[in-house]
Amino acid sequence: MKNLICLYIIILFTSCSDRKEIVFEEINRFKNEQNEWNGLTKRILNDNTVKQKLGQIIEPEELSETLNKELSEKGIISLTVGNTEDCKKVEYQKAWKNSIGTQYIEWTTCDTIRTQNGYYEDLSPIEVFGIGNNWLTWIDIDPI
Repeated sequence: MKNLICLYIIILFTSCSDRKEIVFEEINRFKNEQNEWNGLTKRILNDNTVKQKLGQIIEPEELSETLNKELSEKGIISLTVGNTEDCKKVEYQKAWKNSIGTQYIEWTTCDTIRTQNGYYEDLSPIEVFGIGNNWLTWIDIDPI
């Protein structure tokens, strides 16, 4: 029994380390494409269909063919948008090819602390990583 507990702890720490490495790779990839993401986010905030679905989960298929194609190419399976005078937010849910959790990429004017480059917070089962310039990514590792 003691050996099983030790094995579980080793696997847990190894998977956490691997997860962070994968997340940092995704963040670097995102930074290389950040101008594209900024343009996409601006178009989404101005989209009439999106404006009618604020606060709701939106699937790419519900949007114009152009937005649908661009979101699908980026691996986005859904998004949620908030757009008030004080707080604008676009949250993208990504479809990952690995099983380290669900990744969300978020652009927001609502949280200047978490969006700082290098910010990290472990809220088990959620980990938040600041990317900078109003961007963050968070990973939900809850299997449910």
